[in-house]
Amino acid sequence: MLRSLVISSLFLGLGVNNAACQNEFDYIVVGSGPGGGPLAVDLAKGGHTVLLLEAGDDLSDDPVYSNVGRFAEASNDARTRWDFFVKHSDDPERELKYERMTWRTADGSFYVGLDPPEGAEQLGVYYPRAAALGGCAIHNAAVFHLPNDDNWNHIADVTGDDSWRAPEMRKIFEEIENNHYLANGTAGHGFSGWLDSNQNSGLWLGNATDGIELLKVIAQSSGAIANSSAISDDDLKALMNKDINGPEPGRDQSTGIFGMATHTTATGERFSAANYIKRALEENPDLPLEIRLNSFLTNIQWDQLSPDQPPAVMAIDYVVGQSAYKADPRYDPSKNTTAGFSWVGKELIIAGGTFNTPQILKLSGIGPAEELQRHNITVVADVPGVGENLGDNYEGGLVSLAAEPLEGFSNTYVVQLKTSASEENRDIFLWTMNGAFEGFWPGWPQNYGPTVLGFPFVHMDPRSANEGSVTLRSADPFEPPDINFRFFAGADSEKDLDAMLEAIRFAQSARDLLPESAGLAPFDEQHPCKGDGGDCSDEAVKEYLKLQAYSHHASGTSKIGSADDPTAVLDSRFRVRGVTRLRVVDASVFPKPPGAFPVLPTFMVSKKAAKAILEDAG
Repeated sequence: MLRSLVISSLFLGLGVNNAACQNEFDYIVVGSGPGGGPLAVDLAKGGHTVLLLEAGDDLSDDPVYSNVGRFAEASNDARTRWDFFVKHSDDPERELKYERMTWRTADGSFYVGLDPPEGAEQLGVYYPRAAALGGCAIHNAAVFHLPNDDNWNHIADVTGDDSWRAPEMRKIFEEIENNHYLANGTAGHGFSGWLDSNQNSGLWLGNATDGIELLKVIAQSSGAIANSSAISDDDLKALMNKDINGPEPGRDQSTGIFGMATHTTATGERFSAANYIKRALEENPDLPLEIRLNSFLTNIQWDQLSPDQPPAVMAIDYVVGQSAYKADPRYDPSKNTTAGFSWVGKELIIAGGTFNTPQILKLSGIGPAEELQRHNITVVADVPGVGENLGDNYEGGLVSLAAEPLEGFSNTYVVQLKTSASEENRDIFLWTMNGAFEGFWPGWPQNYGPTVLGFPFVHMDPRSANEGSVTLRSADPFEPPDINFRFFAGADSEKDLDAMLEAIRFAQSARDLLPESAGLAPFDEQHPCKGDGGDCSDEAVKEYLKLQAYSHHASGTSKIGSADDPTAVLDSRFRVRGVTRLRVVDASVFPKPPGAFPVLPTFMVSKKAAKAILEDAG
């Protein structure tokens, strides 16, 4: 009965406790994703009244979302989708070479490709986000991966705040994790936190055929074993059960095969901030937390009555109504919304994500003064770094068609590599699949049929990232911003391309090492080297990767930095420069892309922020 009441109340946006009718809260958190959702719960558990605004609905119990294997379907679902279209460069001609370029046709449908129909409008490179309770962690592939220690230590180095050092962040990881795939008490992990984690056990190997053969050659190619012909199923299971998030010395240099950890329950269902929020309310109906769904922030109101003090957050304006944002495919300008208003008692925390957080800040007067003035926005604080430093990992892959359908593929595993472009740490996160993952476009992925063999990969810690930007198109809070990643524009872009080339060569070698007895050769490579005699030189492959690389893990547009860094937006305690009573807690805070997938690092900074805020509150 309680669970039904909670879910019903969440859908109605009425809250589930005695605070439901109040209009002033100690803390207001905007965004319920991996940064904002857990933070709102932790602040409420600390005894403070909290309002959590979420622009979307709650679909966390819908099988499309709870079943991680349906993540492609989830990210295409119009009920939660926000359609962003981005640029990869400042060169219009280069943009037109992107094979999955998306266009809007005259009849309103999408066209994806290089030869659009006459009259089609070029939209850009598709970059879907999720508006729902739990944020993008309810439609992702749920990969649960700790970044290299250098990612954390860099923040400590630039801020002088040693609480960001990797050993301290490992403690936070242990505090939030509820591990289901290791023996209780295993060092470096947590077993009583709120965030469930699990890993494929490798039990599928006993029934695999082609899957086993591929795993053997990858084990040999990656250096995990010396001789693939002598390896047993038990040896392969041991490799696949290798802990990808362990605390071992030299972890960040360790290469080879690892288990694929995910933020899922003991029985394999997705576990996200939405589950944590709803569980907390079920366990304590008096928790001073109110959730308002379908609620979209439009403005921050400021107290500027003291000329000798920085402007302070006073209140927020928002609208209540489904699909208010124009990125929502269901957006209807004739649909009415209701105005909302709430006072901020202590602090406002923005957790809208890497695209929306800088948009919110700029529309409320925090950002580069010249850009704000261009849109007739009153400058509250001239903070040049807002919306700058946009970064992401580069992703690519090898796709080939076998002579016969593949048999015996099951759950995935991870192959981590260290290329010659890396000075120290492993820099490639690769996996295999009887399918193709080639980026994102409306209706993705492409179905190549049962003969397809894919080797997607992520290039971690790229050198030429963080050159992108999120800028306003207008002062309309409902209009998505202009987003340009400027791929490969930074220094050492050739090293990034060299690393990605090595990942391709590794995948090609592993494919070609499959024994003749498997009956899969010859392979018809789809990309990067066309199977019809196309150019497969190093330069041709790098050019392909430069034009066709994709991404889905944006970060950096409200970066943490030192007091003397003019591009920094936040201090080490997530406080926004130039104003008071305002913080940012989401993936936009990272100065550099945090590892292969930012969801786990963002869950971790949520807990770190909760600690900082509660400490500052006394």
